[in-house]
Parts: sequence; C-alpha cells; structure tokens
Amino acid sequence: MPHRSLLLTAPHRPFFLAAGIFPVVAMSLWLAAWSGRLHLTATWHGHEMIFGLGAAAIAGFLLTAVPTWIHRPPVQGLPLLALLLLWLIGRIAMLIGWAPWLDLLFLPTLAGVVGWGIVRARNVRNYPVPALLLVLSLCNADYHFGDASRGLWLATLLVTAMIALIGGRITPLFTQNALRQSVGPEITCGTPPWLDRLAVPAVLAALAAEIAAPQTSWSGAAALLAAAILGARMLGWQTWRTVRFPILWVLHAGYAWVPVGYALIAISLLTDGMVPTAALHALSAGAMGVMILAVMSRAALGHSGRPLMTPRLTVIAYALVNLGAIIRMAVPSHGGILVSGLVWTAGYALFVIDYWSILTGPRLDSRPV
Repeated sequence: MPHRSLLLTAPHRPFFLAAGIFPVVAMSLWLAAWSGRLHLTATWHGHEMIFGLGAAAIAGFLLTAVPTWIHRPPVQGLPLLALLLLWLIGRIAMLIGWAPWLDLLFLPTLAGVVGWGIVRARNVRNYPVPALLLVLSLCNADYHFGDASRGLWLATLLVTAMIALIGGRITPLFTQNALRQSVGPEITCGTPPWLDRLAVPAVLAALAAEIAAPQTSWSGAAALLAAAILGARMLGWQTWRTVRFPILWVLHAGYAWVPVGYALIAISLLTDGMVPTAALHALSAGAMGVMILAVMSRAALGHSGRPLMTPRLTVIAYALVNLGAIIRMAVPSHGGILVSGLVWTAGYALFVIDYWSILTGPRLDSRPV
C-alpha cells in the first residue's frame, strides 16, 4: 500500500501527526510574538494550546480508542479527512482572525462522532467522554463570545479532568502489565475503588467552585482537596519502579503534573506564596503537554506493530517537555519564558522527527492499519 494512502487508514495517524507539528508551529509563532516580531495575543497562544494541540490529540486518542471499547471499525478515509480539515480550518481562522467562530465546529462534531458510537453500543462506562467534549465546547464558546480568559482557564481545568479520567485508567494498567513481565507476576498497580471514584468528581468540583466563586478561598480549598485526592491515587501505582522504563515513567510524570498544578492553585489562592501563572502552566505545559506526548508515542508504537520500546530521541523529547514546563513555572521572566518555550517546542519537534515514518508508514506486522 503506498504511503500516501496510509495516513487516512487510522485516526491516530493524521491527528497525532497534527498534534506533533502544530505546537512546533504555534509555539514558534508565539515566541516570535513574545519577542515583538509578530502581533499575537496571549489569549491566542492559550487557546491554540488547548483547542489546537489539545483537541487534535484528544481526537486522535478517542477516535482510535472508542472503536476498541465498542468493538466497531474506526473512522477512515474521507470522513476522517473531513474531521481533520474541520480542525485545520479552525486553526487557520484563529490565526488570520477571519471568521474565528469556525473554530467552534470541530469539538461538537467530534463529540457527536464519539458519542454516537458510545451510546449506540450502550457503553455506559464511557458516557462521560462525549459529555466532557461538549462542556469543553462550551468553554470554547465562552472564549469567543464571553470572557476569553475565563473560557481558557475553565477549559484547562476540564482537560485535567480528562487526564484524571483516562490517564487514571491507563497509567496503572499499562504499568502493571509491563512490570509483571519485567519484574514479576505478583506486581499490582491500583487504587482503592472508593478513592478512584473520587478522582474525576474532585476535579469537576474544583471546576464548579471556580465557576461559582472564582479566584477565592473556596475555589482554593476545592483545588487543595483535588490535589490531595489525585496525589493519593498514585500511591499504589508503583511509580518508583518505572524509572528504567521511559514509556512508563512519562505517563506517571504527565499524571503527576495534575495534582502538582492543583496544589499550586491552592497555594496561590490560599496564600501569597505563588503566582497564578505557575499553576496554569503546570496544568497546561506540564500535565497536558507531557501526557499528550506520552499517550501519542505509546499508541503510535502499539498501532504500528512495534515493540513498546521508546526511541532515543523520544526519551529526550520527554525530558525536554518536562524541563520546559519546569522552567516556565520557576523562571517567569522574559528570558525564562523564551528558554522554556524553546525547550518545550524542541521536545515536540523531536517527536515529529522520530514518529514521522511510524505515523505515515506501514505497520511492521503487515496488518492494514
């Protein structure tokens, strides 16, 4: 099968490639704007990281995972191309400022595609997934027609709920499977069921508190509770055993940024010891940036018939994206922001270099997708 026809055989191929290339382009434009060479706003930058990078990665993951959950074939061919073009039209509209409302079309469409399959299969466990996509669409509408800063902040919190929901499932599961093969069959990675059930509601409660009482001690207390629950959830995940396995520790790092981010929100609201932008970038550049890279790299390997051994450049990419997030939090000066942006962007550039052939080429096991 020619390579040009492979890109549309599986949803993760075009959307993961887009989610790798887009942040390199968008962050380069933003750094140029930060240096005074372009006229782009901070809200554009925040919007494109969530609704550009985030939406592409979410689409690639869900359009690939949901068919597995419900035992149906994935979206392919022209329908997949239409979804990709709808995402791309939104990016162009946001960049040139012409009919930016076109950006609002992608997420509801994605929610409809994903939700139709889940509801049709009566896959009750995953009903929250399309619901979260629709609420994320409302945050995007708030950005366009209401308060842009509020819309972005609420969208950031909502994406962390998705990380808590999906990352909280796959991280201990993948870790347990890998450690049982490499360490011993007795290894277990999990969370007490009662604590597991509290994770996503805790994040949604923090989101609700931010809507009802924004930037107050009440929302700070809700964030502190979420941080405690999300952090406690990791205690049984055998994180310390993953140090030798980059494809595992990056999942733990991506998830760990979430309780760190909520702890920083609490500190900023309950004390004077932290600036709010540190929490914002812990959840965006940290949690979202790292978890997206972790999931895309692992899924691309698995769906290409390759062993789950992370290529060397990708391990460097993991380190760079984490380092970029740390620098952005710790050094909020003009120079620090430029350095953190360059480091973070370099991580995604390395992912594209390492995974281009994987995402555009045939599977090693000769399976069709």
